[in-house]
Amino acid sequence: MNSRGFTLIELLVALVVLGILLSIGMPAFGKIIDQQRMDSGLSSLTGSLNMARLEAVRRNRPVTLAAIEGDWGNGWLMFLDTNHNGQYDAGEPLLREIAPDAAIRIHANTPVARYVRFNGRGESQLLNGGFQAGTFRFCPLAASDEGRRVTINQVGRWRVERGVIEAEYCEF
Repeated sequence: MNSRGFTLIELLVALVVLGILLSIGMPAFGKIIDQQRMDSGLSSLTGSLNMARLEAVRRNRPVTLAAIEGDWGNGWLMFLDTNHNGQYDAGEPLLREIAPDAAIRIHANTPVARYVRFNGRGESQLLNGGFQAGTFRFCPLAASDEGRRVTINQVGRWRVERGVIEAEYCEF
């Protein structure tokens, strides 16, 4: 009698080999997902900065991006800040609401911790009229992995950098 199939031992060996291969590949796959998550958040933020800057120039009046509940990881609002307080209030024209991935971790230093405001010339500007420059840091899940950094300069332009983010910025 000629039977075709696998023995129980052959099947168990195949499952063990498959398990070993998966355990080797999964951490690398997790890192790829984390990098993609940060790139997506980065794209969303820089797109919003670009849109707010262009809208401020087009309208020739200040346009503000403000973190929802003071945390950029919760998303942000783009609006015309008619009372010049750096936060969205009822009755102010809301231009956009952006809600990024819930797993994203963004740290913003003091000058941009609550808001980024562009004046009618497209320059970043504090509420008191001084120039606004600051840095957003997109934190990876593992401290040794590469993160993202968006730095806004005094004329409202920004640059993006990749590199290890210092642990002090990614402790939430």
